[in-house]
Amino acid sequence: MSDTNRLPDLLKQYYGFSNFRPGQQEAINGVLLNRDVIVIMPTGGGKSLCYQLPALALEGITLVVSPLIALMKDQVDSLVQRNIPATFINSALSTEETAQRLEDISAGNYKLVYIAPERFYNTDFTTRLGQIKISLFAIDEAHCISQWGHDFRPSYMRLRDAIELVGRPPVIALTATATPEVREDIIRQLGVEGPLEIVTGFARPNLQFGVSEAADSQKASIVLDILTSLGDASGIIYVGTRAKADELLEVLLGAGIEAVGYHAGMQSEERKWVQDNFMAGKAQVIVATNAFGMGIDKKDIRFVIHYDLPGTIEAYYQEAGRAGRDGKPSVCLLLYNPKDRYLREFFIRGDNPAPELVHQVYDCLLGYGQNRILLTYSDLKKAVGDDSPEMAIGTSLKILERAGYIRRARERVGQATLKLLSSPVSARETLGARAKKQLETFDKLCGRFENELIAGTEMNLDETAALIGVSRDALTRLIKKLSVSGALAYTPPFKGTEIEMLKEVDSADLEIDTRAMKEKASKAYSKLDMMEQYVFTTGCRQKYLIDYFGDSALVRCEKCDTCLKYTACRTSEGKMVDVEMPSKKPATKLSTKLTQLETFDLFNQGLSVKQIAHARNISEQVVLEHLEFLKKKGLKIKLP
Repeated sequence: MSDTNRLPDLLKQYYGFSNFRPGQQEAINGVLLNRDVIVIMPTGGGKSLCYQLPALALEGITLVVSPLIALMKDQVDSLVQRNIPATFINSALSTEETAQRLEDISAGNYKLVYIAPERFYNTDFTTRLGQIKISLFAIDEAHCISQWGHDFRPSYMRLRDAIELVGRPPVIALTATATPEVREDIIRQLGVEGPLEIVTGFARPNLQFGVSEAADSQKASIVLDILTSLGDASGIIYVGTRAKADELLEVLLGAGIEAVGYHAGMQSEERKWVQDNFMAGKAQVIVATNAFGMGIDKKDIRFVIHYDLPGTIEAYYQEAGRAGRDGKPSVCLLLYNPKDRYLREFFIRGDNPAPELVHQVYDCLLGYGQNRILLTYSDLKKAVGDDSPEMAIGTSLKILERAGYIRRARERVGQATLKLLSSPVSARETLGARAKKQLETFDKLCGRFENELIAGTEMNLDETAALIGVSRDALTRLIKKLSVSGALAYTPPFKGTEIEMLKEVDSADLEIDTRAMKEKASKAYSKLDMMEQYVFTTGCRQKYLIDYFGDSALVRCEKCDTCLKYTACRTSEGKMVDVEMPSKKPATKLSTKLTQLETFDLFNQGLSVKQIAHARNISEQVVLEHLEFLKKKGLKIKLP
């Protein structure tokens, strides 16, 4: 029996499936025919099977490059549960553990090995891999290799050389979000020639997209109304900053909603705890920055709300695509405020410093006259005297590091300083009676450190949180709340980076590709323009999204707010045109049969029950039920 003939049996044996999803078998057959393969499948489309199944049919090892440690562990755990021998090697392992796993890999004890792309910086590691039979080189989240992608990772740039060093096995690169331009860049960066390209389409028929324009002061109320309408449905709310994540989380917790927060400023252990609780259904809602999401596979997410405007269509569609992976109807809503663009432009400036700033940063480092320099980004920004975002200083250092002029050795974190500015009783009152979790944290903190806080003290926040039995995030949120209210004087801990100078040259002689830097910045602004145009499109929203990725198969989804606002009519010449339905409101905010908010919105505009039923294509009885439900939830409604 040939490898290809074995595939249905392997699929049934290890995965319990009788049939392949679109594109899977074609991709797997390509790999088994020793071809390089590029796979573009929508989120939840079954990309992982495209390399996991051939790994079972091939001799030797399948090497899987994955960008996230948590994602690796989840994938390996899932494979082990299916009795598929798999492991991972990443920075979470000790030197001894890494050496042992390499021995086990060499002995043929595994079929799949997950590694982080940063591993290829270690030539000894790569040399060791070159002595092992690698049958397939799989690259997950392959868009990370392209600087035109939405999540560019410099470490992915080493993969081309790594592929050659391990014997140039067939390559399979997989992603859910890649424009034609990014796909071409993936092929070019990996050095693959004439690959089999499989694009299964980007449409998600079960997702309903909508946009609601709202001022910042209105957004939290809109979110609460939506959550009320959706009952206990599970969902994600994406916000633009860590501060907004903390702020919105407090609002939701205060309203009695089982919510958790997630952002890159949290400790890794706490992020894992939050993710595990959300995935297990112990928390209904997760409020997160874009740090949450890659590799998340929770099937029953019923809604994804974007609290702020995302920076790119790629990022938006990937994040929104985490809804409805079980195929059931789900809502994707974007709350838009024109001011949101300013935040995104701020991030673009931070991620794309002017070439002049990179030179200034390097000159400043030379001015210290030391081989090793310990400083904060804030210190360096002041020394440079530039008005660019502090984030741009960090990006400038990354550029210099990538070019080989410096090395960022390690981060050093100091202690925070805390001092109560009022009595513990008064400080406690500023939290409010509804902030139960913050009150509990405050009581624990004062129960252990009341005298120290009154006098003023230095604290290691990680150690303090452990001593009083709360999470670091809970302690941090309490401190921020007390600080904002004026009850606590708070100085954040020193967080500095140790920089090692590798090459000292005149800044005018820096070998940096300034043309590419400017092109990258220009692309970022163009992508932001496309994202904002999505807000104002009058055509089908899902069609707009998948057209962006080069998929023109969809005519209209018939579900989004703009599709529900317009109907298609055919002219006498046979041409299809959009005609606005006179019975519908002039500007649809949120159109979804999954919620009662659309009904409420139309009712507030003065439409009768009969008119609402006609506009929404539901019965008058259902309209009355929606209004009765919302009235019970506390909304002011005068029923007819």
